[in-house]
Amino acid sequence: MKEKYAQGDTSLKPDTVCYSSVIDGYAKVGGEEAGFRAEELLREMENLYNEGDSDVKPNTRTYRSAITALGKSRQPRAAEKAEQILEEMEYMGSLGAHDLAPNTICYNAVIDAYARGRTIDKAYRAELLLEKMLEESEKGNTLIRPDTITFNSVINAAARSFGDSIVRREAYLIGLGAFKKIHEYEYCKPSSITYVLFLNVLKNLVEEGDARDNMAERIFQLSVSFGLANGKVREQVRKTCSPLVAERILSSNY
Repeated sequence: MKEKYAQGDTSLKPDTVCYSSVIDGYAKVGGEEAGFRAEELLREMENLYNEGDSDVKPNTRTYRSAITALGKSRQPRAAEKAEQILEEMEYMGSLGAHDLAPNTICYNAVIDAYARGRTIDKAYRAELLLEKMLEESEKGNTLIRPDTITFNSVINAAARSFGDSIVRREAYLIGLGAFKKIHEYEYCKPSSITYVLFLNVLKNLVEEGDARDNMAERIFQLSVSFGLANGKVREQVRKTCSPLVAERILSSNY
C-alpha cells in the first residue's frame, strides 16, 4: 500500500486505521519479530504525524496493540519498552490529549508484558503499576480502575517469577497481596482463573510440604464458597498439593 501511494495512487494512502490494524495483527501473532515490527510501525506513525500528516495520528488502540505485541514478543526488555509507551501516553494525556490517555486495558497489557517477560523483578514492577491504578482510581480516575484481569495479571507475574530466595519470597508476598485485594473491592471480583493462578504461585514459590498443602486447601475452600471451583481449579490443586492431600481435598464436601 505504501509503495502504491509513493507511486502516486493517493487512494491508497495509509491512515491510522490501516497502521493500527497491522499493529493489531502483529499483537495477535506474537513473537519477537512481531514485537519489533509493531514498535517500528508505531514510531513511523509518530514521525509522520509530527511532520504534519494528521491522517496517521496514533490512537489508544494503536498504542495498546503495540504494547500487547511487545508483551508477547519475549524480546529482551520488552516489558520495559511497553511501559515506556504507557508513560508516553500518560504524558500526552497530561498535556491535554485526553483521547490518548491510557486506560485499564493499556495498563493490563503492560502488567501482562511483565508476567510474560524475563525481568527478575517482574512481580514488583507489576505491583507498582497496580498500586498506581488503585491510587489514581481512588482519586476519581476511573479510566484506569483495576479490574479482574489486572489482579490476575499481577498474580501471574508473581507465579512466573524466578531468582534467588529473596526475589521469590517477595514475589510470593506480592501474589498473596493481590489475591487478598481482589476479594476486598466491590467493583472487582475474583474468577476461577484467580484461584488457578494463586495455586500456581504456591506451587512455584512455596516449598512442598504441609504449609503449602494447608494453604492450597484453604484457597480451594474459598473457591468453593464463591462457586468457582471448576475443573481448572481442581486440576491445579492436583498440581500444587501432594497426591494424597489433593485426593482428600477434592473428595471432601466443602
